[in-house]
Amino acid sequence: MNNQVSQYWLSYKEKVSKWFPEHYKLNPPVSEDEISHLETVLGYEIPEDMKTLYRINNGESDEGLGIFYGLRFIPLNEVEQCWLGWKKIIEDGIEDFNEFCTSNPEGVIQSVYANEKWIPLMDDSGGCHIGIDLAPGFKGCIGQIINFGRDEDDKYVLAPNLAELLKLLDTKFEGNLQIPCEQDDGIDIFSLNQGHLIDELKEIVKNQQTTS
Repeated sequence: MNNQVSQYWLSYKEKVSKWFPEHYKLNPPVSEDEISHLETVLGYEIPEDMKTLYRINNGESDEGLGIFYGLRFIPLNEVEQCWLGWKKIIEDGIEDFNEFCTSNPEGVIQSVYANEKWIPLMDDSGGCHIGIDLAPGFKGCIGQIINFGRDEDDKYVLAPNLAELLKLLDTKFEGNLQIPCEQDDGIDIFSLNQGHLIDELKEIVKNQQTTS
């Protein structure tokens, strides 16, 4: 799986570099000390496929505009700060929020607002994430990719693992590449089907369920 992570990530980012260079603002590889530090903070090991990705690029720079169809690839130090923020929310009590949360498919994701074993990898700057789930529901799999965050009560398994997510994003790139549409600042809008990436991935999941 780790080789597939490298394969699909290298393919995907090459396409972004070619078509949307303004969104290609990647950091150099993470150090092993940085990986160890994050694991110490989390209190558990991070998955090998996540390490593989970050050993190629440690997220986006501060100038990053969102290499994942507008969602930002979070550097490890920001993964830590984001995770600590959610940890505090959990410790303050999330029972009142849990009742609104759902899992799709049912039972694959814990129906809670937040969990300390959800690691954010992508961020929309509005408190919503795509990340790795290391504490799945009784029907789920460790390492599945899910959406979670402030406005993400309805949680979906967006991909069975990180390699499959990167494969999906890479596969969808040219088939869904829109004619560049400039914003007021002159930068082309980069999105999947001109929508929010999380919403578009949910639609893909729904369509797969309908046709299966």
